[in-house]
Amino acid sequence: MYFAGFETQPTFVLANIVSLLNNRSMKLIKPLIFTLFISSAMGSAISFAADLPTAEKNGAESSDSSASNNSEANSADRMVPDFSQQQQEDLALALAHNIETEVIWLDLNGQKQLALLQQAATATPAGTVMIFSDQSTSADWPAIVHPLRTQLTKFGWNTLSITLPDLPPPPIPKRTLPTLQDRKQIQTPTDAANSQTTETAQSTDQKNVKTEVSNPDSASAAEKMKEYQKSISELGQDAAKQLADAKGDLKIILGVGESATWAMHYFMQDETQANRFLVLLDPTPVMNENAPNLLQMITEIKAPVIDLWFSNNSYKQERATLRKRAASRSGNKEYRQFRLNQQSNDPRREPLWLTRQLRGILKTYILTAEQPEAPAAQAIELTPGQ
Repeated sequence: MYFAGFETQPTFVLANIVSLLNNRSMKLIKPLIFTLFISSAMGSAISFAADLPTAEKNGAESSDSSASNNSEANSADRMVPDFSQQQQEDLALALAHNIETEVIWLDLNGQKQLALLQQAATATPAGTVMIFSDQSTSADWPAIVHPLRTQLTKFGWNTLSITLPDLPPPPIPKRTLPTLQDRKQIQTPTDAANSQTTETAQSTDQKNVKTEVSNPDSASAAEKMKEYQKSISELGQDAAKQLADAKGDLKIILGVGESATWAMHYFMQDETQANRFLVLLDPTPVMNENAPNLLQMITEIKAPVIDLWFSNNSYKQERATLRKRAASRSGNKEYRQFRLNQQSNDPRREPLWLTRQLRGILKTYILTAEQPEAPAAQAIELTPGQ
C-alpha cells in the first residue's frame, strides 16, 4: 500500500523515496537497501577500472595508427614537383611531331636532360653548333635559342641545343643576432662587468663552435659546385657523342648568357682539339663565389674566342670592356669581340637579325680562316708548238 502512493511524475520521485524510507515499516529493510546500493556501486567501479586499461590501449593504438597515417599523408603532401623536368617533358611532347627536330635525352647521373638536334639543310654542312641555353631557360627558348637552332641550318650548320641543369641552391646565410635574447632585459654596467669574465672564458669555445658550424656549410657549397662543374663536362661529352655521325668537321661551342661561363668551362677541359671554336653570346658572369670566373678563364685560354654582345645597358657595356681588357693582358691574339646591331628597318626580317650576323662572323673568321690557301701560280715557259 505504500507503493500506491508514489507519484508517477518525475518531479516527485525523490520526495516519495524519502517518505518511504521514513516509514516505520521500512526501518527493518533500510540496511538491506543500503547494502544493495553499495555493492552495486562497487561493482560498477570495478568493471570501469577493469575496462580502463583496455580502453587506453585501444585509444593509444588508434592514435598511433592515425599519427602514422597523418605522417604518411604529410610526407606525400610535402613532395615538391620538379618544374624543370616537367618543362622539359612538356617541350619534348610538343616537338614530338616536328619532322625537322630530333628529340634527344642526355643522361646526367640518372637524370634526363633535353637536347634538340636539327640537321643542316645542305648536302655538305660546314659543321655543328652546340648551343648551351641560358640558365633557367630551355633548349628551345624563343628569344635566342629557337631562332639560332632553326635558322642556322639554312646556312649549312647542324645545331644541337642543350638544356642545362639547375644550379645548386645557395647556402642558407648564418644568423648574426641572438634569437633567444630577451629584448625587455636591459644590461646594466654591473651586469656587464660581472659577465665579462664569463664571456672571455666562453669566447674560445664560441669561436670553435662557429668554425665547426660554418665550415661544413661552405665546404658543402664548394663541393656541390665542383660536382655541378663535373656534371656540365659529362653533359657536354654526352652531347658530343650524339654528333659523332653528323656531317661536317667544325664544332662550334656557343654559350648564351650565364651559360657562356659553362660553355667556356667545358671547352677548356680540352681546348687543344682541332676544329673546335668557342663563341660567347652576350655572356653574363655566374653570381656564385664557387663558380668558375669568366674573366679568369678569358685570361688563361689560348684558343680562338669570339665574344658577341648586344645589350644596350651600361652594365653589359662595362662587362664587355672588362673581358676585352682581360684578353688583351693575356696576349691572346685569337680573341675577337663584336657588338651586334639589333636594329632592323624591316619587321619581317627582325627574327633573322641575330642569325644573319652570327652566320657572317662564322663565315669570315672561321670558315674562311680554315680554308687552305691556294698555291701560288708558277710561271711556265712554253716552247714553240706547245
